[in-house]
Amino acid sequence: MLVPDAPLDAYRSDLARDKSREDFGGADTVWLLTAHCLSRIARANAEDLQVLGNQCASALRDFTEPSTEGTPTPAAEIDDLLLVVEGLTQLLTRAGADALAKGVRGMTNRMAESGALSMAYTTVSLTRRVAVDTSDRERGLLAADQGLFARLLGDLETAEELYKASESLGVRASDMTLLSRAYIGRGVVDRVRGNYPRSRVFFERALELADTVQERELKRLAHQGLTIYHSVVENHDRALLHGWKTFQFADGNAAREADALLNLAHICLSAGFPAAALRSYGAILSKPLSPHRMLGGLGSAAIAAAQAGDTGALERAAAEITDRVRGSGLPYESAQALYHLGVAFAVVGDDRRRDDYLSRARKLAKARGFFELLHKTESSELEKVVRPRAASNLTRTSQEVVASITELDVGEEGGLLALSRLS
Repeated sequence: MLVPDAPLDAYRSDLARDKSREDFGGADTVWLLTAHCLSRIARANAEDLQVLGNQCASALRDFTEPSTEGTPTPAAEIDDLLLVVEGLTQLLTRAGADALAKGVRGMTNRMAESGALSMAYTTVSLTRRVAVDTSDRERGLLAADQGLFARLLGDLETAEELYKASESLGVRASDMTLLSRAYIGRGVVDRVRGNYPRSRVFFERALELADTVQERELKRLAHQGLTIYHSVVENHDRALLHGWKTFQFADGNAAREADALLNLAHICLSAGFPAAALRSYGAILSKPLSPHRMLGGLGSAAIAAAQAGDTGALERAAAEITDRVRGSGLPYESAQALYHLGVAFAVVGDDRRRDDYLSRARKLAKARGFFELLHKTESSELEKVVRPRAASNLTRTSQEVVASITELDVGEEGGLLALSRLS
């Protein structure tokens, strides 16, 4: 099982994944202090827990108030930090433990979005040890979030164990929200392992439960899972339908919209509409993205550029991917991006670079157990994705989705020129 690092070691590990950055946008001090406090409490004797909780709450409360000294706490952190402070002052009660769990979950999801995956994993792990009086729902949601971070760090076995723990708590509490979240996580793990039929079952269960409890975020995640499933089996109409639902349920959140547009662009490529795919990637890659989303977008953009005959955009994407994969701590996204480059250069007939990128993708996929990717690199499978595609005969609803994608705003420069401006 993936072992949590000490908070400072986790922070250093996260920074090492992206050598172009020196921090995570101003929240670093708050994140580190929160994790350090939880680490101290986790090691304390039972009789000292509330005293330490009060001390940590006092230290963290200072960061919720305006100050003319140092870097101010980002506004996005304040609400969750207040929950953490509230939780620490009532650490030994159900209400306090739940407040702490909620605050930490909000905080760690922003860590993960920023690329601080080890910090997120460590902080949630510590919270599960400290907040022993949490409700089944909060305990289960903490386990599911930790499972997400484990998966993003490339440890599928740990992720599955954590999602199963979340599911067990959902069954015990008859909690449809928690069960939906756990099923989404298990569906993603099965998809990454290449077990698509079982992943579909989990996503459909999750969507049914999310519809019952009217949880928009869970609906989005379930639709996203079904988008990918139907894309893999090339049911383009169903994939576009679920993909557009995913985009609508993003509710204006830029990162979530980017996820949806990445999937929609891939479907457009598969369905034989490269112009729509290029438009989508142009809209996505001109915006700030987390490291794992950027790698996913760049790899797919390389294929779109190859199919559209835009060799300039293909070369820029290849240079960006090569640079980002070097020393990356995102094994799945790195292997996937290398595979996409292999496909792109196969499309343009560059056999040498095709073989080089596919070899690197296979090596990483085999070492990490990414059997889905490993299967895709086989010659018979590669031929399927390289072969030119005629435009699919879509339903009117799906055609309207494609038309909406081609009208996306890609900024003043347009197209994939945004690739040349990536930092």
